[in-house]
Amino acid sequence: MNENMSKVYQTFRGQPDVALLSHTVDPETDTVEQLKRYSLKFDADPSQWNFVTGDKMELYKMAINSYLVTAVEDTTQKDVMPDFIHSEKFVLIDKEKHIRGSYDGTKENEVKKLIEDIKELRKEYE
Repeated sequence: MNENMSKVYQTFRGQPDVALLSHTVDPETDTVEQLKRYSLKFDADPSQWNFVTGDKMELYKMAINSYLVTAVEDTTQKDVMPDFIHSEKFVLIDKEKHIRGSYDGTKENEVKKLIEDIKELRKEYE
């Protein structure tokens, strides 16, 4: 997925109005130092693309309640917390913190759609 996020980054690299945030899927292992080393593999400028870690439950709550991302389709039928381990979703959020789209970060056509949607969104703010 980070390879695909790297495509998004390369498209908008140096554009201060586009920020990328990659959350760890293994916060118990991924330290700040490890994520920093990992970010260097992508030549990620920390002023534009951040790799973050934190408390596992807080990350899960953020993904579920803020980004509306879960690893299960129907969250009304079961407790998603034990199941939420990893999501393939890329979420497009605008400057007012509104979700504008959700994309499968493992599929090339979805990543291309994300890039096009970012271009369109940027036009709204011109």
